[in-house]
Amino acid sequence: MLVWLVMVTGLRRAELLALRWSDVDFDAGVIHVRRNHVRVSGRNIEKDTKAHRSRRITVDGATVELLTEHRERFEERCGQLGVKPTSAAYLFSYSPTNDRPCNPSGVTHRYGRMCERLAVVSHLHALRHYSATELLTAGVDLRTVAGRLGHGGGGATTLRVYAAWVSERDREAAAILGSRLSKPGHRLGDVCDASGNPASE
Repeated sequence: MLVWLVMVTGLRRAELLALRWSDVDFDAGVIHVRRNHVRVSGRNIEKDTKAHRSRRITVDGATVELLTEHRERFEERCGQLGVKPTSAAYLFSYSPTNDRPCNPSGVTHRYGRMCERLAVVSHLHALRHYSATELLTAGVDLRTVAGRLGHGGGGATTLRVYAAWVSERDREAAAILGSRLSKPGHRLGDVCDASGNPASE
């Protein structure tokens, strides 16, 4: 569930580990990103997000279903322990009642071990890049992608980090427009040769 959620939301590790069930709106299919969870000098610390503001990320129906199943497993564990599940519990925890978040380094190492076992070259932050590049190459506008990633500056950070993919889409956009316009002095529908010059009668 953790891997899936990073791929479909592009959340930072610290944001992901700070998520509580109260941050998930199942009916609207929205996740509220409000906090970061980091570990400093051996202590767990929660603070505001890197951009110092909260954001909402919409998730698809399949993700809502997976989150619902994840919640049901959490509630089942609580029932077996005779503990009432609470919306303040974390989505991801090594505790059976999800009363404390995962250790950030532990999650990274666990993902690394999984990749090594599967002979996959990856790291946890690469899933965030995957989310961004898939959206950009699918033609989703830069501002929307930046908003999902939590990048400020109206997309300037996103553009700097993912310039290669944005440039590729820009070339495609140029080709699309070029194919719909006629060169000056030509009429739309004129038959042209390979150089773009009007073909002889």
